[in-house]
Amino acid sequence: MRKARNVTIKDVAKKAGVSISTVSRAFNDYSDIKPETRKKILKIAEEIGYSPSLLARGMRTSNSRRIAIGIEDYDVAKPNYSFLYKIIMGFKEYASKQGYEVVFLPNLTKNNKNKLPRIVQDNYLDGIFLMGLKLSDEFYKQVLKGDIPCVLFDIPINKGKVGFVGTDNIKGTSLAMDYLIRNGHRKIAFINGHENAYVSLQRLDGYYLSLMKNEIPIDKTLIYFGDFTEKSGRDGIRKLFNEHNDITAVFAASDLMAIGAITELREMGKKIPEEIEVIGFDDIELSSYVSPKLSTIRQDTYKLGTSAATLLINIINGQQINKIVIEPELVLRESTRNKNA
Repeated sequence: MRKARNVTIKDVAKKAGVSISTVSRAFNDYSDIKPETRKKILKIAEEIGYSPSLLARGMRTSNSRRIAIGIEDYDVAKPNYSFLYKIIMGFKEYASKQGYEVVFLPNLTKNNKNKLPRIVQDNYLDGIFLMGLKLSDEFYKQVLKGDIPCVLFDIPINKGKVGFVGTDNIKGTSLAMDYLIRNGHRKIAFINGHENAYVSLQRLDGYYLSLMKNEIPIDKTLIYFGDFTEKSGRDGIRKLFNEHNDITAVFAASDLMAIGAITELREMGKKIPEEIEVIGFDDIELSSYVSPKLSTIRQDTYKLGTSAATLLINIINGQQINKIVIEPELVLRESTRNKNA
């Protein structure tokens, strides 16, 4: 059948009784599309003469008022799910109030072989908020070109149509370290995240700055690079205490690693906080339920989400503001001795 020149993805979606995103996901063979739904969509597309290749010719001549959240390592079963969920809800609620439809693209680089520009075209998007990208990801390199309206989480790039939103990680780390140092600690172990995360580099800077400010010598053997998981917190503690039996405090770059560290320390017979004080980072929901309750650096997750949506919509509309940094807060609980900062 000859293809109609004015047939669009919207026409397919309307005739099939589904969203534009569902049509796009059917064409890209996503696993979350039921086979019968995909078959129906492809049949309708063929009947009315639609081909997704039309998108490559630059269909978007004006705002579609559709934006997306692309996120890596998204798993509702993981303990940090509530942290991500609050960011997502803040983003979605603000964007919806501004009249934007929000598309959710979980595990973006794992589920997509296409390049980022094609994903934006195929989903008929005006822009995208990207969370969880590693500095080694191919999508990160594509973002660097700066020609797609994009907001990154915790990766400070502001060039072209790219901006970022995040917490002041250096300040957050300094709040934790300065508190521990005021409590008299000089041998403070640092369990950091993996080196492909920009936040790990920032939190490492904060660790160094606090030590230098307080005239404490830097000992790199007190630093362990994990991967933000509870297991790496346990692994880090074992390694660090094998080399240093005089550690008196631990700062971890995520709550999950801090919780793992506490579990391992207790198995080693260490009393917390009497012998070892521990501070984490993030203030995930679990941190206030573990025993002892975890002292941590709180990120305002809902505000991070609304700020990301604000920033992305501003970029789409041609405004120049392209970064928002949220202030962190030190939250003291039972894993530290004193209740006053």
